[in-house]
Amino acid sequence: NNNNNNNEDDDLEEPWIAKIRTNPTITNEHGLSNAITTTKYSIITWLPKSLWEQFRRIANVYFLGISVLMLIGTYAPYIFATPLDPFSTVVTLIFVLMVTSVKEGLEDLERARSDQDENMSKATIIEFEGDKIVERVVKRHEIQAGDIVKLEGQCAVPVDMLLLMTSLYTDGNQCYVETANIDGETNLKLKEAPAAVKSIIGSDGIPRENIFRGHIEFEPPNKNIHNFIGALHLDAIPDPIALGANNLLLRSSLFSNTEW
Repeated sequence: NNNNNNNEDDDLEEPWIAKIRTNPTITNEHGLSNAITTTKYSIITWLPKSLWEQFRRIANVYFLGISVLMLIGTYAPYIFATPLDPFSTVVTLIFVLMVTSVKEGLEDLERARSDQDENMSKATIIEFEGDKIVERVVKRHEIQAGDIVKLEGQCAVPVDMLLLMTSLYTDGNQCYVETANIDGETNLKLKEAPAAVKSIIGSDGIPRENIFRGHIEFEPPNKNIHNFIGALHLDAIPDPIALGANNLLLRSSLFSNTEW
């Protein structure tokens, strides 16, 4: 059993690998859907799940217990009798529960609409056909692991992504992002592409396929937004390039003060 547990731990720690999709024929085994879902309920689970959560509150459990006792006292007086009318308490309890459930359902519906807007927002994907650059507009939920995503102007980052090339390629190959939507900090943060990539960028600054041909090795998704461990393997560079959090743009951060 111990050996099995150790093997499972080793599997969990194995890095994920994503080939950079310079063309749509390249596929990846690792990677998650880019669609987001922040809703709590579905049509089927809304009422039972809402009621279950409400009965985790002591007050609702108390009034439910009182209502049950009053009903027993009214319809089974041989157990014990009660002079109180149970329906005043039962109806009030049901009314409060249903109003709360409807309120939570409407709030969840608003979250679903917000998710839909986010998932249907447009993003630009770069692909190569020989020496030709092809820009393709897709919906955010259609972005796949390994896609080359282009950001322009001030825009929200549509996916967790590795920075490889910017319009400031002659000035550190860097960009600026604001992470207020993630950690509440409004100051601009400097993000940089791996330094080794600059050696294969031409003097004209035109993105070429050789800059992107390769794969990325990285840790599986986790909740730690301040650390990142990975390695970039490019065909044009013999040695792997170490990656850190400074090379990573997180989804929902705001790409700013950089042309592209």
